[in-house]
Parts: sequence; structure tokens; C-alpha cells
Amino acid sequence: MDHTIALIHHLEMFGELSADDKKIIAEFTYLKNIEARSSFIKVGEIAHKIGFLNFGICRYFFYDGEGNEITSFFMMEDHFVTNLVSFNELTPSSGTILTETECTMLIIERKAWETFSKEIPQWNSIITKISSKILLEKTNFQRLIIQEDAKKAYIHFSKNYPSIVQRVSQKHIASFLGITKFSLSRIRKELARSEH
Repeated sequence: MDHTIALIHHLEMFGELSADDKKIIAEFTYLKNIEARSSFIKVGEIAHKIGFLNFGICRYFFYDGEGNEITSFFMMEDHFVTNLVSFNELTPSSGTILTETECTMLIIERKAWETFSKEIPQWNSIITKISSKILLEKTNFQRLIIQEDAKKAYIHFSKNYPSIVQRVSQKHIASFLGITKFSLSRIRKELARSEH
């Protein structure tokens, strides 16, 4: 059951799990080490699994009409990894999830997820609360990016997600913030100068 400690801790922040619930989770999940720059889900594939990140960072991106990669969001430790629309609706993923670093992930296959939904009384309630929290965080951050200038958006991002800033390519952070990598480089230089 050691492989489920981080997941159980995360789930219990949103609801109660019995000893039997925890045994079911341990029985139907497995730990997987994934190399950096590996696809977890590719554009056009239907998501049939969900990961829970014990260690590492993943990035969800899609391509715009001109073929440019657009980073939509990042996932880091103690976050679920999947395209939820694809997983829930059995539709092709509109984007790709790539491991940006080496990752250790707890894998929950579709059949296991369905078992949890049927056998664990609080499962659906817990997952709904987690989904709502993530959606609210994304919406609030996107609103901030729109309302603030690039420098303030980067400062906010780096304060709230220092682990991502330290471990992910600056071009992906720039894409996420909706600016060029040159603008991000200029902002970082300005901030470094103002700190000294």
C-alpha cells in the first residue's frame, strides 16, 4: 500500500476513505517511472488512464493554426494527469500530455477508475471536489494573465509555482503566459537586476 500514500493523502483532503477503500485503491493501481519527454497522452488518442504525479512535471499542449505549440497548463506533484474530457466522454484528446521531467506516477486504468466509482462510497464526491478546485485555480490564473501585464503574470506564476519555473523550459512557460520567449527573457533579466 506504500505506493498509494501520496494519492490517499491528497484524496483525504477532500473526503473520508475507509481502510477498505484504501485497500481497493492499492489493489487496482500501480506505480510507473516515466522518462522525461515521453507522451502520456497524444493528440487524437482517447484517454484510458489517469496518472497521479508522485514526482515530476507534465505539460498539456496543443498546436495552433500555424503549427506553434501552445502550452495550456502544467501538472506537478500531487496532481492528476489526464485529459478529463477525453477520459470521461471517450473522445479523442485535443492535445498532448508530455512528461517534462522524469516522472513517478501512480497509474489508474479506466477499469480501476470505474471500480472506484462503484465500490468507494465517497469517490465521486471527492473527485468532483478536486475537479472543481482545479477548474477554479485555472480560471483564476487565466483571468490574472488577461488582467495583468506580462511581468506581473510571470511574478505571480514564479511565486506560486517555483518548482515549475526551475524545472521546465522557459519557452514553455512563455507559451503558457502568452508571451514570446524573448519577452520572458527580458522580464527575467529586469527582475534579476532589480534584486541586486
